[in-house]
Amino acid sequence: MPISKTFFSVPPINDSSTQTNGNTLKGGFSANKGNQFVKFQLSAQERMLDTSDMFLTFQIVYVDSSGTPIKMAAASTTASYSANNGADLAKTSNLNIGNWGGAQNAIKRIFVQSKKSAISISEHRNYPAYVGIRNANSISPEEYIDSPLTRYGAGGSKAGFTNRHSVMMSNATNAASTDLPNISNINDEQYGQFCSFKLNTALLNNSQPLHLGNDYLGGLLVNLELNNENGFFYQRFKSLGTDQTDAAVTGTYYIIKNMRLQGRLMVPTPDEAKNYQPQMILDDRLNLINDVQSSVNSSKYTPQVSACKGFVNLFLDDDQQNNIAENEGNFRLPLGLRSYQQNKNNIRNPQDFVIEVTPNLLTTTSAAPGVTASFSSANFTQHAAAQGDAEVRANFQRSLLDGRLADKTSASLALTNKSLQADYQNVRAVATGGVGDNTHADCLGVGLDLTQGMGNVSNFFQRDYDLIMRSGVNAGSALLPASRRSKPEVMESYIRNKSLFNTQTLQKSFVM
Repeated sequence: MPISKTFFSVPPINDSSTQTNGNTLKGGFSANKGNQFVKFQLSAQERMLDTSDMFLTFQIVYVDSSGTPIKMAAASTTASYSANNGADLAKTSNLNIGNWGGAQNAIKRIFVQSKKSAISISEHRNYPAYVGIRNANSISPEEYIDSPLTRYGAGGSKAGFTNRHSVMMSNATNAASTDLPNISNINDEQYGQFCSFKLNTALLNNSQPLHLGNDYLGGLLVNLELNNENGFFYQRFKSLGTDQTDAAVTGTYYIIKNMRLQGRLMVPTPDEAKNYQPQMILDDRLNLINDVQSSVNSSKYTPQVSACKGFVNLFLDDDQQNNIAENEGNFRLPLGLRSYQQNKNNIRNPQDFVIEVTPNLLTTTSAAPGVTASFSSANFTQHAAAQGDAEVRANFQRSLLDGRLADKTSASLALTNKSLQADYQNVRAVATGGVGDNTHADCLGVGLDLTQGMGNVSNFFQRDYDLIMRSGVNAGSALLPASRRSKPEVMESYIRNKSLFNTQTLQKSFVM
């Protein structure tokens, strides 16, 4: 047991304050009109950092293009505030943040340095996608409207009903009289939505404490790069009605203030200090990007890791990222997925068979004996019934959870059906109402587990991984949603692996 644990709460070394200009707010941390990069420093000291008990905390304020906090206008009615569609759709009902990550999606990239060297010793790119899909397959819909919603504004599969809680700001101004008399103005230290969460990276969410002494890390620099507003927000519908003049959310951005890195530093006993092991094994991940250009597609990686635990592949339409008209956290299967196989060095391994999706969205004939009538999945009342993806789902969960099926998850056939229904709505220049509901974000992908639930790993150093898929991507089939059937897709892959890190030499090795 350590001699003591000392609480710390450090602000960024490049802290950026907020200021008011009338009833608008400016400054702070923001990818739009503030500082996009955040830097924390933990000085060298003979203490150990307990990363399992470390949190990032801040307040976030959602503002329109002028910097005015988004809140119900004085002339608004309860009816228009509650509306989900129609001519009275308001900005407060149209604006949303990520279903699975909420305010965590404000962080695009995390990299960590030792104070002894400017070289990055740990880096995680495209942070929101992995954290979001991991959360979605670990948190149930009911839990989402409890803890995540109140801690960082994520509503999960119920985001369509909770977005007013997520993005609405308290009705305060800089006037003498407000609805919140205990807050002096919108720059008050209590103004904004409070957020708190762990940084889910290999080094900063580790079971072994990090020694900050000069003989080891010599202190830490934690660097955050913030996400742009079009990747952070999304509007409720892909296509708004021409009559929804009060629903526009273009130019909306966020301002982060009072950011702190908080946790506990442990003072080790003499025996603990003497026996501290500088080498530690990290549950790491690499992010690689590919694309899917056709209905028969092969994607190849050479990840250069020798202790690979699995592959997590997510798929996004080519215009889905950094587009406020789309939900960047909507992780669907490749459109019209028919089958796939995964190879190691051009040989199917460890699954020596092809995974079939039967039926699929491109199926037109029934498998029932004697039934000859053709059908179209586009005409199904329940579109999910045309997508037999049970094995795909099971393999994907195992790739995320070290060979286990999820104890609890937000993924469901009901959610997939709502997502497909939104896809099949024709995006058009409508006179009334919007089409293509973005709030029904799915949380699926194509994965490969190599642990087999027993902690196994596979050597991919100078070895190739292939994902060969047959689907309807970019095929233009009339059986598929008109809004997606002629688009290529982006493939975001996360290679989960074990790495060896030495806190004395600051070297990380994928070879074990």
